[in-house]
Amino acid sequence: MASGISRTPATGVTAGGGDDEEAAWLHALELISGFTVSMTLKAAIQLGLIDALTAAADGRALTAGELVAQLPAVDDAEAATSVDRMLRLLASFNVVRCSTEAGPGGDPLRRYSPAPVCRWFTAGDNHQGSLAPRLMLDVDEDNLSTWHQMAAAVVSGGPSAFERAHGMPLFEYMGTNHRFNMLFNQAMSQQSMMVMNKLLDRFHGFDGISVLVDVGGGTGVTLKMIISRYKHITGVNFDLPHVISQAPSLPGWVQGRWEEFPVQYAPVAVAKR
Repeated sequence: MASGISRTPATGVTAGGGDDEEAAWLHALELISGFTVSMTLKAAIQLGLIDALTAAADGRALTAGELVAQLPAVDDAEAATSVDRMLRLLASFNVVRCSTEAGPGGDPLRRYSPAPVCRWFTAGDNHQGSLAPRLMLDVDEDNLSTWHQMAAAVVSGGPSAFERAHGMPLFEYMGTNHRFNMLFNQAMSQQSMMVMNKLLDRFHGFDGISVLVDVGGGTGVTLKMIISRYKHITGVNFDLPHVISQAPSLPGWVQGRWEEFPVQYAPVAVAKR
């Protein structure tokens, strides 16, 4: 096995630990800075970099400068440097692919193309679903603030970490914060779409059901996908008022709030997200 960090005595640096020790040290650094990957990916999505790489004609790899040319940047050169650093980080985590060639003056010029995981972070195919809204939810400042309350919630009991950060439970908070409510519903809808695409390809247990109730069905994506394939089913979508207010009204289903749950729907099948 190769040795760890080692220097000649003249440098004043003695031999370090073995491979296991160095690997543990590198792992510790990765744990400390793990948030940088999520936040950098968030910025790349917000800037449209992932969509631009995925949409590049003939799969052509793009430079940071070519990507920045599509942005309303004040200083293209400075922005290109920042984008290049962002994409180099994402390349080290196999989010994008990076190749290097000789640029003007002999300086290295990096080109980027999408890695397979990028398909789950694009906004293109609405039928496939995207994890981009889920990422935006998870790293949103309203969500991140709750993590700072975790230790206090563990030792003190009482309110949850979310309640400590926002003064009320999650679903009550969403009823008062339209922006966060939209963010949450978009994330759940897109993720439900991804799960249901797989489920409906493999599960065939809806044939004998005439009425299907989704309790806590969000904006109705799950029911919509089921009744689009099983057109004999009447779908009933129930959720909180601030959620139902954002759900579309579609033929073949009924929507209602918790406090309006009709007795006639009580014995029917229930689908859960």
